[in-house]
Amino acid sequence: MDDGFAAKLLSNFLIALGVTLGGSLSGAAASLLSGGHPLDRLRYLSEDLRLWGILVAVSGSFEPLRTLEQGLLFGQGRALVRQVVALVVAMAGANVAYFLIQTVAGRRL
Repeated sequence: MDDGFAAKLLSNFLIALGVTLGGSLSGAAASLLSGGHPLDRLRYLSEDLRLWGILVAVSGSFEPLRTLEQGLLFGQGRALVRQVVALVVAMAGANVAYFLIQTVAGRRL
């Protein structure tokens, strides 16, 4: 694993974590300002924004799909494995944010 790929993995993790965590906290702040229940909104948004965090982290474009296609159809196994690892790392980042929020908001997992 070269340094560029390791940096991309760290970036994917932190972007997914940041989108999920930041979006949830922003939505909870909006709920607080509008007289709603911020903890309920925080829990709901953290669950809802996990997918968006993953999508943003893996580029949010067709490039990951092209890479998967090349790996599957044209036998480029290394590209396929790298893309799957990047996706799993992004999922881990989004899920860490989700579990942090659920724990802080008082929901039992």
